[in-house]
Amino acid sequence: MKNSSEFINASVFKVNQKYTDMQNKTKELFFKCLDEGRDLEYFEAMLDKLWGNLDRSFMEKELAEYESIIHENNMAMLQIKEETPKETKKTNIFFDLVAASVILATEKKFTNYVKRDYKRTLKSPAYQMDKQNYLDMKVNRYKDEKIVPYHNTKTGDVRYVSMATYNAMIHNTNMTRTAWNTTLNDADYMDYNTFYIPYHSFSCPHCVAHQEKKLTQKEVMKIVGKVEEQRGDILHPNCKCTLLIYPIAKKKKSKLSNGEKEEIYHTRQKVNTLTLEKSRIATDMKIQKRLGNMDEVDKLNQKRNKVNSQIRELRNSLPTETLQKQVVAINR
Repeated sequence: MKNSSEFINASVFKVNQKYTDMQNKTKELFFKCLDEGRDLEYFEAMLDKLWGNLDRSFMEKELAEYESIIHENNMAMLQIKEETPKETKKTNIFFDLVAASVILATEKKFTNYVKRDYKRTLKSPAYQMDKQNYLDMKVNRYKDEKIVPYHNTKTGDVRYVSMATYNAMIHNTNMTRTAWNTTLNDADYMDYNTFYIPYHSFSCPHCVAHQEKKLTQKEVMKIVGKVEEQRGDILHPNCKCTLLIYPIAKKKKSKLSNGEKEEIYHTRQKVNTLTLEKSRIATDMKIQKRLGNMDEVDKLNQKRNKVNSQIRELRNSLPTETLQKQVVAINR
């Protein structure tokens, strides 16, 4: 059977990395155009061209592949060999997916923010009087992070995240809901009504609370709750739990304590954050090199070396070689 946990981890990180790369390319274009003294119209045209060439189709393809993996794993664990295509069966949508338009709207919010920043910069007296000195300082002050509001309707809290993070959360939510829809449909078709969520590596404390317990369909539905994307609430956006049909869920319970599980989860999150930070540092190095600021390039290189050291230290702190390899794999 295919490892569904590794597949969703890699897929979600791929989305985050893809959008982080786009943010980095946008930053490079921002400073290139300012250095060349390009007007707003030129910058906007180039920015629209950059984002217009973005291929988003891989997300839909990976949703479809993940659905197939989950279904095939369910059938294999039930020891059922299908004679008819799955498409002939009646399927229900237990959990709605977040619409693709939400991702597109998030992209638009980001590019509009950058265009406004470019316009402000062009009008800045400091830029007009001493372009070189202004851009040197602007590289460090440039902000493209945490501009998307994430509303939690359960707590009323609002926090801001980057466009890359938000779109990765949406993809994560859609992957998980696709998987659970598939399992619930398979269970209905085979007349099963109890479920089980096994512990998986890097589970967060919220997920651990629901794992390794026998669940009814009603309890499963209650865990996920209602969809309210309009307010930005995508519920538990980091959940990567696999829902299994209970009679076939014969995995041994994890011997790790809840404290150990939480520590492993936070280690993975830190490694992912540092990996994305490396890509941002690399972008700043390109920009500073273009501007001729080699002292800044050296400082950034030292910062990158420190990040690499932190990643190695975190990876080596994981208790098993298997977990260490999983962290390395997701960062490729």
